[in-house]
Amino acid sequence: MYGHVKLITFLLEFKKLLSREHTGEHVLMGCLQRIKGGLKVRKVDFSEGSGSVIVEADSLSFEELAEAQAMANRVVSEGRRVKEHFFNSLEEAQKAFPSLRAHEERIRGRVRIVEVDGFDYSACTGKHVENTSECGMILVTHVSKSGGEYRIDFEVGDKALETAVRLSTLCLSISSILGSPIRNLEKTVLNMKAENEDIRKRLSTVTEEIVRKIPLEGVFGGVELYASIMKGVDLKTVMRSVGELVEKKISVYVIGLEWLEVCSIIVGSGVEKVDASKLVKEVSSVLNGKGGGDKRVAMSSFPRDTYIKAFEETRRRVRSLLGGGEAG
Repeated sequence: MYGHVKLITFLLEFKKLLSREHTGEHVLMGCLQRIKGGLKVRKVDFSEGSGSVIVEADSLSFEELAEAQAMANRVVSEGRRVKEHFFNSLEEAQKAFPSLRAHEERIRGRVRIVEVDGFDYSACTGKHVENTSECGMILVTHVSKSGGEYRIDFEVGDKALETAVRLSTLCLSISSILGSPIRNLEKTVLNMKAENEDIRKRLSTVTEEIVRKIPLEGVFGGVELYASIMKGVDLKTVMRSVGELVEKKISVYVIGLEWLEVCSIIVGSGVEKVDASKLVKEVSSVLNGKGGGDKRVAMSSFPRDTYIKAFEETRRRVRSLLGGGEAG
């Protein structure tokens, strides 16, 4: 008997949670609709203490989301009643409430309208609280865009408050790490991003020049072999540069890259005799590496203790394939 009581209590509490989230979604979307006008809700999902909404909009800025959250929490604190109305058709409901939100293509016959007292009107069959004050707090936690649609994740009640405190603490921590007041965090991060992009461009330019100056190790069967170990260069630029070089001349490149605890071997091949992907996979299987690519350019990563052996083994196998030595 006690177990049944616990189950019933749990179900009632869970139902109440979903009611809060559902009502919170109505309030938040009502606020966004007032700010954005043509916004359309396409899909809504709920879980314990949180939910997500997919909306169609021409644009949606963080400033607009902040304005919507502030408005939504004012509506919550005002303690507005949540009412329901019934109409024989959607047309009747739209005449009564011109700002009504509804999935028109899904509605047939009698329709139920949920009203957040004098603020929002939505066609809905879900459960809701009786007063907006029961929502406690509404917080947007994540926004992503796909095409012309935005996914907005949000939390309601105690969960929203806990997340707000956690995010506030995170901002304080980041502020301390960067030595920048919270009010300047966005500007500081944007400046750091711009500086990082500039450094990456400079590194890419230097890396490209280093790759083009790799010394020729020898010519085997009419194929030029270039081999070198590099430190502190940009991996993506090396891959791109090697790909361009083997397209222009009959050559093979074997390049070792050292970076922290993981090191990489890149093979670029402009000849049929050397399949770059097959080669790095063979060496990886012998020396505990991992990677892949295509016949033209491939890469494999190795632990530092096998890296030099992997480089030498790769170079030796290339020479053998080109007729300049024997592979073991």
